[in-house]
Amino acid sequence: MKLKKPVVALFLGPAVAIYLAIFLYPTLRTFAMSFYDIPSLSSKVAEWTFIGWDNYATLSRSPYFLDSVKNVLGIWAIGGALVFAFAFLFAVILTSDVRGKAFWRSLVFLPNTVSAVVLSVVWLQYVFNSSYGLLATLFGKLGLTGLADIQWTDNEHIYYSMIIAFSFGSIGYFMLILNAGIGRIPADYYEAATLDGASVWTKFMRITMPLLRDVFRTTLVLWTITAFNFFVWSATFGLDDPHTVTPGYYMYQKVFGKGGSVYLEDSFNVGAGAGVGILITVATIAAAVLIGRLFPKDRLEY
Repeated sequence: MKLKKPVVALFLGPAVAIYLAIFLYPTLRTFAMSFYDIPSLSSKVAEWTFIGWDNYATLSRSPYFLDSVKNVLGIWAIGGALVFAFAFLFAVILTSDVRGKAFWRSLVFLPNTVSAVVLSVVWLQYVFNSSYGLLATLFGKLGLTGLADIQWTDNEHIYYSMIIAFSFGSIGYFMLILNAGIGRIPADYYEAATLDGASVWTKFMRITMPLLRDVFRTTLVLWTITAFNFFVWSATFGLDDPHTVTPGYYMYQKVFGKGGSVYLEDSFNVGAGAGVGILITVATIAAAVLIGRLFPKDRLEY
């Protein structure tokens, strides 16, 4: 039975209207703002000065912004490797015959229920602290003085410390998605492979991974969105440290002011901040399209 166009419009109309009001209009307005020099967020349109592509040209020459791009790409690559390695590991374990699945699943997911600000403070004060932190204490008792003496929050290590902490807080979310995907794979496949003498690794590579391609593509897109919009951890770990700044934090600085930064080249410029937001959006969409091309959907053939 075919639905009539008025009925389809009646059901889709409110959703489309809400989308246009909440997402599309702000995006288009932000794009327009990126072509102006805007002194403050509360400035009237009459106070805007049209400068064309100058904001984007300035961003392309800004060492601070270029460093932030390198940082976020490292977060995406290094953090992604850590997150998906452990997420896959836990998902496979929790779909096996291990006891207490619900407890272990809740335990792995627990960091996702805590505010990112609180979680980052815990890592900074109680894990990475060089005097009484967990790592310093643990390595000291094991006699690993070299590791115990590492200053995890100095300029040399703060970037990787931030990635480790952020990845720890992200594993549970992606583990649940992968866990659900693995749970939908028929158990008969694994039983047949076991009877044929396949190892755990062989079953993972020949059964789990191919049948999880669509799920993995989705999780990879979600991870890309999360990494490219990296902000809270950058603000709490490094403040104005160029080793931890990301485009999201750079955008915040441009829109709301320097906040005492010694690295930001100039002060308020809401237009430049809008330009950063547009670049993040474009990069996210481009990455999602590329991921879709690399991991195409399975098509059933009849």
